[in-house]
Amino acid sequence: MQGIWDSIKEKFDFVSGANDALVIKHANGQIYATPFVVQTNASTINRHYLGSPVKVFLNGRHTELAMHIGDDGRCVFQDKTANPDPAVLRRLPLRDGRNSLDFRINDLVIASAGLFAWRNTDKVVIVDIDGTVTRTDAGGVLASSEFGQSIGLLHAHDGVCEVLSYIASGGYRLLFLTARPITRSEATKKYLNQIGQEEKIPMPEGALMTSAMGTLNTVVKVWGDLKGYKLSVLQEIQQLFDGTERRSEPCYAGGFGNHDYDMKSYLEAGCPEQRCFLLDEDSNVTVYGSDVSYKGYRGMLTHLSDLFPPVVVVQWQQHHPRSVPTPSDGMGGAPNSFSINKIPGAALLGEGLGKVWGGVASTTSTMTQAAGNSLQSLPGAHHVTKMHQHLPKMPDLPQYGGLGAENPPQYDDPEAQGLVDRGD
Repeated sequence: MQGIWDSIKEKFDFVSGANDALVIKHANGQIYATPFVVQTNASTINRHYLGSPVKVFLNGRHTELAMHIGDDGRCVFQDKTANPDPAVLRRLPLRDGRNSLDFRINDLVIASAGLFAWRNTDKVVIVDIDGTVTRTDAGGVLASSEFGQSIGLLHAHDGVCEVLSYIASGGYRLLFLTARPITRSEATKKYLNQIGQEEKIPMPEGALMTSAMGTLNTVVKVWGDLKGYKLSVLQEIQQLFDGTERRSEPCYAGGFGNHDYDMKSYLEAGCPEQRCFLLDEDSNVTVYGSDVSYKGYRGMLTHLSDLFPPVVVVQWQQHHPRSVPTPSDGMGGAPNSFSINKIPGAALLGEGLGKVWGGVASTTSTMTQAAGNSLQSLPGAHHVTKMHQHLPKMPDLPQYGGLGAENPPQYDDPEAQGLVDRGD
């Protein structure tokens, strides 16, 4: 009987797949990582390379991480688990954000994935795929299939890339969490990239987590308890952020989904209830458990500064809880939302500096021109002229066309720009 079941599974799992991996860095130097989950091609790889050593390449360079194909076709380390050695991870030249992982037998790449290096102070936004990025569950599966991609079928909610790009530009990390089998991981990544090309706004980078099982095992063991599956993944990731101590604030800043079980798993994992967004097939977005709704992703654009303020503001808010005004009703966003303009004086800072500096320049110029040549006869008059000539120019403030503009502000590396306190 087991042989028949294995034969059926082999017919379905004819491609390899790998989950993206997370490496969470703590200020004390500790590192915690998700397993390196790699499923090999059952019909080819298993037969020819079972037990073979697997080399791990990071950003195109061979690393000291060494795996091999186990008896069930999965890649494992020497201790027969998929857990990488933290000491080895600390020695790797990891870039902040996405790094590429290739798993190779000799020169044959059997699977690829991303390795995302995040900080334990980062904020994560969860994004479901089927019915959330795509308009429906079934349509999303078809659109991301080889057939769907070959004919350019997208079936995506309008504006999804624009909203997620804005959120990511504020310093948030994106976690794409789906119950698709791991053997569909590569096709899912291609589909997400294809949506970005069609909308002409790239889908922002984010870690993709699928079921760690093949097709039939996913259907039998995962789809029967989707809330339990998603919650377990989210709790495991939260443990990486916690390290040896329980954090007072969950790492999750919000989530998007299209089912009650999505919302319940997000809430139980620690997502703020005002940032759990439920989508329907008509693309309407509702704050779960409330009457606050938006007409599609694009309807959220003018409210995103309140719903997802930049991470630097969220961190400031956490350190100065009494200084933040309580948002009033009717803000147009979700309850308890927060805007950077509510920091005392922040909204007027740029405008005020510009007016003051402009007034100084204007007054100096007027005085100098009014004096004319008669001023030149006064002792020290040449100093006044030089002062006007060398008056420093007010630096240009960044111009941005507002939410929904073609070129929203980019914070690809907020830490480098001094926008995010990583907790070091």
